[in-house]
Amino acid sequence: MQAMKRLSETSGPMAWLKARPAEEALTGFDATGWPASTWILHAMYENSDLAGLGTYDDLHRQRLQSGDVAPLIVGDVNLDAFTKVTGTPLGYPVRPGRPWVRVTWAEYLDRFPGFTPCRDVPPCHRWFPPGSWPVAIEPPPEGSLDGESVEALLSVLTAHSTDGPDTDCLAFYGSLPAGDFDGVHLWTGPLKNLRDLIEDQGGPYGYSPTNFWPVEREWFVWTDYDLDATKVSGDQSLVRALRAEPRLECLDWPGPDVT
Repeated sequence: MQAMKRLSETSGPMAWLKARPAEEALTGFDATGWPASTWILHAMYENSDLAGLGTYDDLHRQRLQSGDVAPLIVGDVNLDAFTKVTGTPLGYPVRPGRPWVRVTWAEYLDRFPGFTPCRDVPPCHRWFPPGSWPVAIEPPPEGSLDGESVEALLSVLTAHSTDGPDTDCLAFYGSLPAGDFDGVHLWTGPLKNLRDLIEDQGGPYGYSPTNFWPVEREWFVWTDYDLDATKVSGDQSLVRALRAEPRLECLDWPGPDVT
């Protein structure tokens, strides 16, 4: 079986992205040019057994007081005195087992009728009430797709790619998720093997790919390091299929300049 292979020569495969802002190489390329796109909202889950136990920051403070964890000291500064634990996962999480159940963004936000999400920015933490999350909620991950969404997305992409699971793809990791500001992390291999790059699947990265696309660029996936959702661009039939996939919560965010 063909494995994912990291490319040593990246200037050619990445040349079509050179016109994008340089900072996108750090967090992810938001390439354009496809007729349609939609956002996959990273999955979140709830455990009702933990309701009423406070927030992730409350739990952290309790553990500090009991001595279960040591304070985070950098130099002479106690960072715990100035920071708050939000509970937002950074990187790729697997789907939690029972008693955790899926809760959509829409369902969760319905609980806060007086709160207005900041939709001037792409889907991120500013779409939710500020502060630390309740421990009864596993929030949507930042900078990476979650396990359930990866599985569903790859299933749809496979059905809409010329060679199905064997479609030759390129996968890029931005400098921040790769933890490397010196080299370009670009991989090639079949669509069916993209998950092999993720640490949970035995790969070198704690995130799903920042960007990935087939060699012919029929579609394009962007998961920005700073966002809680993934943008998928392609033709209308692909976007319709993503919206119809029951494991995905999709939303069409037109951008901050559209009223």
